[in-house]
Order: sequence, then structure tokens, then C-alpha cells
Amino acid sequence: MKLAGIFKEAFEKAGVPLPETPKKKAVPVLDQRKKKVTRPDANKERKARPKTARKKVNQPAKSAPEQNGKKVTVTANGICITRWSSPESVAKGATSKVAAQSYGAEGGKGGSAESLRSDPDYSITATAGACVTWHTLQHGRLASLMEWPLGGYETQLNKCTDEKFLCLGLDFGSSTLKAVISDGERQITYAVPFRDIQGVEGYLLPCRVYLGENGYSLEGQGQAYQDLKLALLANAESLQAQMPVVGFLALALRMIRGWLLSTHGETYSGAIVWDLAIGLPVASRRDEKTVRLYQLVSTAAWIASTERQLTPETIGLALKRAEALCGGAEAECDSEDIEVRVEPEIAAQIYGFVSSGAYDPHASNIYLMVDVGAGTLDASVFRVERKSGQRKDSLVIFRTTVEPHGVMNFHKKRMDWLQSALVQKLPDRPDLRQAVQAISHLTDAEEALPDRVDGYFSGVDVQFKGRSLDQLFYAQVSRQVVQDTYLHVANERLLDRQQMAGMPMFLCGGGSRLGFYAKLRGDLHSARGFSWFGVTPKPLQKPRGLVAPGLPRAEYDRLSVAFGLSQLKLDKLVMDVPALTEKPGAVDFSDRYIEK
Repeated sequence: MKLAGIFKEAFEKAGVPLPETPKKKAVPVLDQRKKKVTRPDANKERKARPKTARKKVNQPAKSAPEQNGKKVTVTANGICITRWSSPESVAKGATSKVAAQSYGAEGGKGGSAESLRSDPDYSITATAGACVTWHTLQHGRLASLMEWPLGGYETQLNKCTDEKFLCLGLDFGSSTLKAVISDGERQITYAVPFRDIQGVEGYLLPCRVYLGENGYSLEGQGQAYQDLKLALLANAESLQAQMPVVGFLALALRMIRGWLLSTHGETYSGAIVWDLAIGLPVASRRDEKTVRLYQLVSTAAWIASTERQLTPETIGLALKRAEALCGGAEAECDSEDIEVRVEPEIAAQIYGFVSSGAYDPHASNIYLMVDVGAGTLDASVFRVERKSGQRKDSLVIFRTTVEPHGVMNFHKKRMDWLQSALVQKLPDRPDLRQAVQAISHLTDAEEALPDRVDGYFSGVDVQFKGRSLDQLFYAQVSRQVVQDTYLHVANERLLDRQQMAGMPMFLCGGGSRLGFYAKLRGDLHSARGFSWFGVTPKPLQKPRGLVAPGLPRAEYDRLSVAFGLSQLKLDKLVMDVPALTEKPGAVDFSDRYIEK
């Protein structure tokens, strides 16, 4: 059934007349002056601070009593950013009913965790020589890591008295790590290469580490740790989950500094004051537990990266020292003089787009951004505006959702289902179950996921009589982006529907290359009979000033989160959104007037 028909049927079931085409109404004017927070320039503040004094670790912002209204406005690097939410509508009417019904219908718009866990009706057959082929063909073809004259144990060269301020944006993903270094004074940013290969792959460091007799290494023999980020988030308090993450990040930081000091040593031959900004895989910094965890492991990684050998004992001492520093202790040496700042990845993605200047300040500039990563899928509706006669931009974020709908979580769902299906349908094939188990935790795999669940094999065929596992998972993906993000803005009346019609959509991130996620463009293209529904897909533009030799323009979006993190002065930005109120509060005006 077409979407317009579903809408009409939903209205009839709800007993609500089909509304006429909505009339355009004035957009609420946001008073940017009420809650604007002015901050001093970050570089001036850093210059005034004695180098031996420990910087305070950035803590999650708490909502002030006056933030219970519609918006919170702050400034960062000359860009005014507003997080805006409206009170709950008195009556959402048929619009929300239509959304709930039509996006839970057959065709891919709906679903829940419960439906995903239920086993659809299916059959599975395998030949005698059936085997797993996915990922196994990739062994032996991985590009080697880059090597530099300087090993990166040093944080600076100290060859002159010049002092430079650099911000390192670190996108620690479930699959790969990306790094961008920003020099605000020279207005230049560098994408850091990790591997000896052309194209975007050279700027992606697979998230895996090995523990051998000589400690942790990125290449070599020993126990392999590949599920770093997801294992850390699942076991935040576990030292066994923290240590390989610290080891991996410490080795990555060595490579980053080794590249900069070896290739740009003449420019940065003096003291360097470093800031480290790392992305947070949640919608806001209200998740204080995850914020503290990322501050801890990142600080420990910086400390450990200055050591010659990364043994479990070295990592343990670094974690202990990092805990003290995060608790307010002062730095005792240069290796401890680091400020770790944590910010949601989707906020960095949006800020990177705004600061890149890759938009027309005179257009409507209302966007939908969907970033498909390995672990999460992030979606946000926002507006960029520049008032007449001003050079500063304002950023209004209407809605942000972050869900574990990324590529590798999709892969894990498939693996869990396959192991259960093989037990039920092919109990005499333990070899296939073991092979599936072996690839189930390969979150750093560089090979694209197969189009079908049986595409992992040669000689295996899976047929579904009803909706397949992939369709059930995609229903959750579509519901997050279409209903919980895009339609949410319309239902809450945060934007006029005519403003939403045709808004540019950026589908980016490594997972956006998969046809599975590319279907979102079709879901959001249009709805017959509803002129306000629909977006216009567009690619992210490579920003000016980004130095990344060999990086194709079409692949820039893989580095866009790291770029945004390197640009954003996170200690000057508060991204705390007040919760929606259930009903508009009643106001008594009687004391303001004189009775007759």
C-alpha cells in the first residue's frame, strides 16, 4: 500500500478527518540574547595558564533552573549554538497517530527489539562443502602501518622557544580510528595518515591491538583484541576491558605525534600545548558515566604513550594516575599535561559542517544529517542561520537521536541469529557454527557486509517465508530516522511543515555505502499527497583548509567527525538540552491587574 493510502486509512481508523494542506505559519523567533553564554578565547585562556598547573577536567554540564524553557543558547568559536525543544502539544491530533501507524506497517517503517528477536519462518540448507568465506579472503592483504623517524614518544621537540596550540580530534569508532590535528592560529588542519595505502583507507586505523611478551602492539603476535569499543561500553567498570583500549589509544597517539613531529617538525619545533577532543557515542553529555569513562581511558592513554614499552603494568599505572588527575590532582610533568574533552559525535559532525563554510548563509539551511557508523546510527535535524549584517552563524538543533543501529551491530544481530538457526536447522554442522562464531566479533573488518544473511557462506542458502531478519532490523533503522527524528520535528511543531519540504539530507559515515542503509533515501524522498514530506540527498563537502593528500572528495565524510572535534572548542560549549514538559504550565496573571 502507498504511503498516502496508509495515511488515509490511519485517519479513518482514528476517526479524524483528513486535514487540508497545512498553511505556512510564522516560525518562532528565537531570542538568542536571553541565554547566550559568552566565554573568553580558548587560546588566550590556555596561554595565561601556567603549564605546570593541572587543567580541570571537563565535566558534564548540569541544567540550570532557568533552562526549563524552550531553548539553551551558547557560543563556540564565534558560532552561536542553540538546542531547542518545545513543550508537548496540547493535542497531537491525527499526525502522530498516522506516524505511529504508517511507520509500523509492512514495508520497512517500524519494528521493535522484541520483533527482531522473534524467529521468522525460514528454511536453511547447506551443501557438504559449505563454509564461511566472508572476511577470510581478506587475510594477508592488509596495508602495512606507516613508520616515521620519530617514534612519537615525545609530545614536543623543544628545539626553540615558540609555543603552539594544537587540538587533536580523535574519532574512536567501533571499526576504525580517525585523527585530525587543527592549528587554529594558522587556520589549517591535517588528516593523519596511518597506513601505506592510497585513498581514504590510509587515514583509517583498524581498532585492534595485540598483547604479546613485549607488551601491546598494533602489529605482531599474541592475544588479539578486536572488539575494543563495544566491549568497553558493555563493561565500563572492567579493568580487563579498559586496558586493551588504553593500549590501543596509546599506540595510536604515538603514531599521530610521530607523524606530526617527523613531517612538520620545522613548523612545530618548539613547545606544543595539546588539547585532545574525543567523540562520545551518545546523543548528549548527560550520560555522565560514559563521559567519565572516556576521560579516564583517554587521559591514561596519553600518559602511557610517552613510555617506551606498553606492558599491562605500565597501563595499570597510567590508569591509576589518570584517575587521580580526573579527580582534580595537578599534573607533575609534561606527559600529564593534557586536557581531554568529550563531546557527542553527532554534535561534532554538525559543527564540522558549519565551520567548514560549505553552505550558503543566505539559504534556509535546514538539514537532516544521518551518520551511519560501525556501532551507532546518529540522526539530527538542525538549522544554520546568519542574521543580516552579522558574520556569526547560529546553529539550532531541533532533534537528535543516537541508536545502536550501526553496521557492526547489524553484523552482530546476524551472527546471533545464524548461530541459533544453525543449531535448530543444521545440528549436524558444528563446523559452520564454529566458523560463524569466529567472525561474530570482527568489528574491525574492512570488508563490506554481504547483501544477504547467507552471503557470509559458500554453499549455504537461507529462505524466509515472512519478513527476514534484515527487514526486521531495517524497520528499526527506518523508524529511528523517519519517525523518531524527521517526523518528530513536525509532530512537535518545532518547524513549519513547509520548511521541512525538500530539506537537504546528508547520509554519511562508512556504513552509508551499504545498500541496506542507502534505502533511507527512498524512505525520505516523498509521500504522495503530502507536499511537506521529503528531503533532497546531498554529499558532504570537503572543507577548505583540510590537508589530506590522496583523500577523494567523496570520502571526506569518513573523517568529518574527527574534523569537527578538532575545530570545536569543547570547553566553551554546553550541549545540555532541557527535557520536554508534559503540558504547558498554567500562569496566574491576576496579581498584575487592578480589579474594578
